[in-house]
Amino acid sequence: MKQEIIRKLSAAVAMSLVVGVSLAACGGSSSSTAAGVTKTGSADGFGGAVTATLTVDANGTVTDCKLEGAQETESIGGAALEELSKQVVAANGPAIDGVAGATVTTKAVRKAVAAALGVELAEEAPADSAAAAPAEPAAIVPVEGGIQIGQAYAAAHGTKCFTEAVAVVKDDVILAAYIDDFQFTSADAGVTAVPNSDFAAGYAEGKVLMSKRANADYYSKMMAEKGGSTVALDANFDAIQNFAVGKTISELEDVAAKGAEAVDSVSGATLVDTAGYLSAIVDAAKNAQTTQAVEFNGSSEDLKLNVVYGAAHGTKCFTSGAVATAGDTIVLSYIDEFQFAGSDAGVVGVPNSDSDFGAGYAEGKVLMSKRVNADYYSKMMAEKAGSTVSLDANYDAIQNHVNGMSIADAEALSKDEKAVDAVSGATLVDTAGYVGVLVDAAK
Repeated sequence: MKQEIIRKLSAAVAMSLVVGVSLAACGGSSSSTAAGVTKTGSADGFGGAVTATLTVDANGTVTDCKLEGAQETESIGGAALEELSKQVVAANGPAIDGVAGATVTTKAVRKAVAAALGVELAEEAPADSAAAAPAEPAAIVPVEGGIQIGQAYAAAHGTKCFTEAVAVVKDDVILAAYIDDFQFTSADAGVTAVPNSDFAAGYAEGKVLMSKRANADYYSKMMAEKGGSTVALDANFDAIQNFAVGKTISELEDVAAKGAEAVDSVSGATLVDTAGYLSAIVDAAKNAQTTQAVEFNGSSEDLKLNVVYGAAHGTKCFTSGAVATAGDTIVLSYIDEFQFAGSDAGVVGVPNSDSDFGAGYAEGKVLMSKRVNADYYSKMMAEKAGSTVSLDANYDAIQNHVNGMSIADAEALSKDEKAVDAVSGATLVDTAGYVGVLVDAAK
């Protein structure tokens, strides 16, 4: 690919130097200078045009690249574009890895460079190329004013369940939140169990693990019968989430600190453990501040956050996929999985594993989050399959690739058996499965 681009560039440069005139191709232009040929191309970026100005020597080598995007976010113009310009020179063209969190800008740069050089971007490493070698995940860069997503697990409500919380933040303000609980119940209760509940070798006899949201009618009825509740469980969860939106992390912490009285501050909530759920959202928000930010210039009111559970990877675990969308675009995503391990494996079990929730485990088993135990699971991957990329790095690579995609494009990728070849930094053979779970959440 690169040799072909160089061949085309050499011919174009020679013509420009001899004739000394400007060329135009695919939205680009060219002019001769003492240093070589200056070529310019542009493409639509996140907020407007991104322009690439290249210097190409007589041998067809790109020796300099200047990128401009006045309408991109300030930090993207100062950080991502600077990094991308270096990648263009190193790649001698548009075949760059990109920068995590700047998917739209990266795509615009590729198109602008291709336009400047007068080459077809479609010739670049096709997604179904069997020869494509996995690359390391793109470097994480700060994105000023960007938004971030994070997840946390907690014992928000008693000892018989554990809570999953997801939050989207901009700086220290919570833009979106999501909570759910997991609890064991009788296998004959007629509930919808978590995906892959055939992994029930980890269950105590007669038990099954359920999401309370997926079984909101069942659990709300039980709440009404046993506690006289008049507000459904999912309505309570929604009220708590809605209360969190627009609050700073510290403001939410202050309300959670009220303990049992916190419920009085949350309109529509009746759960005595409302403070516990607010604290879980706080933890998720703080975790979000440590993840890769992405560009978002839209209104926070357009963001929709959803979580689904699926079977992305075999039959021994189930996947949690969180997605924040704006219209038909996946803005942010987050992946984790739950799997049983031996209780003597030294892993960190989910909250309440050492309490009543743990009574749902088969003897010698414990339920773990793979992200929380990424070192343990990555070591196992390396020993059993020769993996050289850690599990959490794989998850991050898939997320970074999907962020910024349309739901339709992500869905197409999820149906590609060779999807892993299209995702820079990913090595998981079930990459398409993880993308599929994120698509389900987006829908």
